[in-house]
Amino acid sequence: MASGSAKKKTTVQILRERLGLKPSEELMSLLRKQTEIRTKIIKALKTGPKTVPEISKETGLEPPVVFWYLMTMHKYGLVHEDEKTDEGYFRYKLAKR
Repeated sequence: MASGSAKKKTTVQILRERLGLKPSEELMSLLRKQTEIRTKIIKALKTGPKTVPEISKETGLEPPVVFWYLMTMHKYGLVHEDEKTDEGYFRYKLAKR
């Protein structure tokens, strides 16, 4: 990429170029849904550290879904554990970038 204004290619775009394949609508729908869920969780955490139940209530997502995405985001360094509440829940916060 020669210029700073060039956009980074997505995985889907790279596969299209290399293999001449078009991803299925099912796959594209799944990717959109995953992005939407991550965006909701990140938006909830922008106002400060929250527990899984707090994020679930704010986003309308089921607690197991929130927990699964938080653990994935934690694995990749996007969120960190904060203090533990009296109820035994960890609060999660966005990683500083």
